[in-house]
Amino acid sequence: MIRRGERWLGIAGASGALAGLLLVAVDPRSALTGWLAAASLIAGIPAGALILLLMMRLIAGKWEEDLRGPARLFGALWPLAALAFVPVLLGMAAIYPWYGAPPHSAFAGAWLNPAFFAARTIGWFALGWFAARRATDDLGEGVAAGLLIALVLATNFVGSDWLMTLDPKFASSGFGLQVISFDVTAALAAMILLRLAGGEPRNPGVLGGLLLTVLLLWAYFQFMPFLIVWSGNLPDNVGWYAVRESTGAVAAMAAAALLGGVPLFALLAPEVRNSSRSLGLCAISVLAGKAVEFAWLALPGLGLLAIMSWLLTLAGLGCFAAAVVQRGAREAGA
Repeated sequence: MIRRGERWLGIAGASGALAGLLLVAVDPRSALTGWLAAASLIAGIPAGALILLLMMRLIAGKWEEDLRGPARLFGALWPLAALAFVPVLLGMAAIYPWYGAPPHSAFAGAWLNPAFFAARTIGWFALGWFAARRATDDLGEGVAAGLLIALVLATNFVGSDWLMTLDPKFASSGFGLQVISFDVTAALAAMILLRLAGGEPRNPGVLGGLLLTVLLLWAYFQFMPFLIVWSGNLPDNVGWYAVRESTGAVAAMAAAALLGGVPLFALLAPEVRNSSRSLGLCAISVLAGKAVEFAWLALPGLGLLAIMSWLLTLAGLGCFAAAVVQRGAREAGA
């Protein structure tokens, strides 16, 4: 039955991903940008899980008892995440307006070079795969700290590459940290759900407190760039937010704020933090909110087809991810 479930998840994943890719024939830019928004979440989960796993080696505590296993299982998603970015790299010309356009500065001309862009993305996946394989119980604290620093710095760069450069005029020094906060928050929510699927956690209150902490960081990194742009009245950056004044983008931001904000305030109550059922509901809401936020970063101004591509791709890659994690859990328990 378990293997049959994995097979059906694989079939559903292939169907969703193929449907998303077929939309490229209608509008390459919209379809591939929708794919990018979904692939960013799928790549962000193993990245965030690995960041937390390396932190466990440096910050010992009760959280390890419940989260170390799920964090390791999500390490199996690195190959899937890398494959999910193949269409993005092959379709750069359709996705990114800087591709083939005259650079607006010497630095942009060097940094936004297609070959260098692809090399940074491939290098990031290689680093993540290497770090995930090295993140074992006997990993030294010095090595763990070095891998953590390298991974955070690299994730800061590729997060900006993938999503900030969709508007080459927009620049924010905090954008990479904003994406990292999405990755870690989504990963923690997914790890909590995986732990709850395996039975009652040993320390639900610790997991609830940790989820509350990352949600507070998410709220800070989401609000501060807007505050800086608004207070500084920066024309190019204001334009980035102006594009997100459409009805759809405002609705997406409102949905993401509710999906993240309601659990944030709910988790302030000890009764919620210590309840496995409430914790699971909060984690589901948070994970859904992060999926919407990646779409909010990538899709404004692209229309309905981009949203359709995002939904189909997210469903397809999500089914693939569930099958991979389920298989990893089965093999770990064998």
